[in-house]
Amino acid sequence: MRVLTSLTPALLTSFLLTGCDALGAFNFVQAGGISPSYADVAYGAGERQTLDLYLPKENGTPAPLLVWFYGGAWDSGDKEQYAFVARRFTAMGYAVAIPNYRLVPEVRFPAFLDDAAAALARLRSLIREQPGKISTQPMVLAGHSAGAYIAVQVVAGPDYLAKVGLGPEDVAGIIGLSGPYDFYPYKVDSSRAAFGDTPARQSQPVEQELSRMPPLLLISGNADETVRPRNSIRLSEKAPQARLQLVDGLGHAGTLLALGRFITSNKAVLEPLEQFLVTVSSPAPQS
Repeated sequence: MRVLTSLTPALLTSFLLTGCDALGAFNFVQAGGISPSYADVAYGAGERQTLDLYLPKENGTPAPLLVWFYGGAWDSGDKEQYAFVARRFTAMGYAVAIPNYRLVPEVRFPAFLDDAAAALARLRSLIREQPGKISTQPMVLAGHSAGAYIAVQVVAGPDYLAKVGLGPEDVAGIIGLSGPYDFYPYKVDSSRAAFGDTPARQSQPVEQELSRMPPLLLISGNADETVRPRNSIRLSEKAPQARLQLVDGLGHAGTLLALGRFITSNKAVLEPLEQFLVTVSSPAPQS
């Protein structure tokens, strides 16, 4: 099939910058009709406090869990637009959870982080309710852009996990694609709307105590003008178990859309990602 096999960085970025319809079209082509094994699982009382869970093909071995947090400047996005991400990782043998979370302007920091922690706690209870399907080993967190921020900060922050009975030891590793980790002062409208006058010591991953952080893989395109790669560079310098991958010529959306199944120009993203997953959480091979 020759649909969407090679995209320029500019076209990749346009998928996210032109809105949900373009991303939805990409998802429709790339997801290949995959649907959640468990849809709209509630982890809170709010309309957006739900998650979808995708299970890989059964092979007699419980699947490790990967939780994906999507981006959208903390003010947009929906789990259904990211089925293509679930397809990529279920094909690698992972159970994949994609939570929705409350968005700006309904909420501001730290509500989306509280939602992320609550979703992780609900997934832990769901694993106990479905023994043998999902591994009880520590989970992998991953995300793109604002979702990468959530994946990192929910662990780096002092008490998000602790409030729901979890800790850094419950996370095997974190994958951050094109994430903002060092963006104080808040210079763009979306960050000002999401964080208001929150001080850097509360909001910025690079300002946290990172000694207990699990291994990190930080991937950024050096042509990213939306979230500058210095964010990933700075976090990689601060976190003791961080790996940094800078991809030549890739823009902001490129690290995300590299997860599509028909994208062939994605080795610079997929190869380090796959190597990282092998080191932190290895599922049984898929047939």
